Amino acid sequence: MGGGNAQKSATARTRAQEKARKAGKGSQLQKNAAAQNIVCQICRSSFLCTSSEAKLKEHVESKHDKKTLQDCFPGGTGDA
Repeated sequence: MGGGNAQKSATARTRAQEKARKAGKGSQLQKNAAAQNIVCQICRSSFLCTSSEAKLKEHVESKHDKKTLQDCFPGGTGDA
């Protein structure tokens, strides 16, 4: 007779990991990287697709003061 809690915990953890892997859950970092589809054409900095036009203007003013918003982001700003 021994305590089986450690073995039960390990089995439950393994099953939970398998279930999470099958469900496609995991790190949010991969999803965030895929969502960064607005790219500055001058410095190649990427921004999330939900970035506002004000945030992009702030980037242009702070990093490329002699350029316009259209120079940095010629394809538009996504949702802005």
